[in-house]
Amino acid sequence: MDFLIFQVPMLTLQATLDGVLLGILFALIAYGMALQWGVMNIINIAQGDLVILGGYIAYFMYLWGIHPAWGVIVSPFIMYFVGVGIYKLVINKVVDRDLFISILATFGISLILQQTVRSVFSPLNRQVISPSWLSGSLEINPVFSLTYNRLYILAFAIIVLLCLQLVLKKTKLGLQVRAVSQNRAMARSMGVRTERVDALTFGLGAGVAGVAGVALSQLTNVGPNLGQAYIVDSFMVVVFGGVGNLWGTMVGGFTLGIANKFLEPMTGPVLANIFVLIFIILFIQKRPSGLFPQRGRATE
Repeated sequence: MDFLIFQVPMLTLQATLDGVLLGILFALIAYGMALQWGVMNIINIAQGDLVILGGYIAYFMYLWGIHPAWGVIVSPFIMYFVGVGIYKLVINKVVDRDLFISILATFGISLILQQTVRSVFSPLNRQVISPSWLSGSLEINPVFSLTYNRLYILAFAIIVLLCLQLVLKKTKLGLQVRAVSQNRAMARSMGVRTERVDALTFGLGAGVAGVAGVALSQLTNVGPNLGQAYIVDSFMVVVFGGVGNLWGTMVGGFTLGIANKFLEPMTGPVLANIFVLIFIILFIQKRPSGLFPQRGRATE
C-alpha cells in the first residue's frame, strides 16, 4: 500500500511531463498553421512535410559532422526560404479564395514533398545520433526519470515560442501581421503590403516547422512519414485553441498533449486519439471559435 501511495503520484508526474513535451511539439507545428490560417485564410496541409525537411537538414548536418546545435540555427533559415518559394509558386494564387481550394493546393504540395523525399533520400528512416550532452537521463527515483534530450527540447521549444510571440507583439512585422489578420482590406488601404506580409508569414511558419523537425530528429528517426504523425493533432490544436490565436495554440497544444498521455495507458494510443477527437468535436459544437477566438476577419 505504501508503495502504491508513492508510485501513483510519480507516474502521474511522469505522464504530465511527457504530455507537456508532446504538447509543445504539437504547438511548434501548429504555430505555423495558426499564423497562416489567421493571416491568409488557408489551411496548410503540407506543414507536416515541412517538418520532414527540417528533420533531414538535421540528419545531413549530423552526417557532415556539424554540431547539432547549428541545426537549430540553420534549419529555420533554410526552411524560411523554402516557405517563401512555395508561397511565390502556389500559395499566393489561393489566398482569400475558398478555403477548400487552399486545402487541395497544400495537399498537392504535401504529396510532391513526400514523393521528392522518397525519391531523393529513399523511403528508409534515418537515425540522427544525439550528442553526448543530450544522452542519458536524470533519475529522480526508480519510478520517475527525465531524459536529457527531452528536457533540452522542452526548454528550447518554449524559448522559441516565446520569442515568436515577442516578435508578433513588439515588432513592425508583428503589427502588420496582426493588422492583415484582422482586416486585410483596411490594412492594404493604410499602405501595408499584404502580399509581402503573406510571404513573410508563410516563410515564418515554414521556419518554425523546420525547428520542429530538428527537435523531432532527437526523439525519433527521420523519414518521409515523420510529419504525418503530428499534422492531424496539430490541426486539432489550432481549432481547439482558436484560429489565428497563438496563445490559444500553446494552451491547446499542452491540453491535448497531456490528455493523450493520460489516456494512452488506459485505452492505448489509437483510442486515446479517438477520445481526444470526440472531445474536440463536442467542444467545437459549443464554442465554434475555440478557446481564444480571434477578432476581425479571422472570426468570419
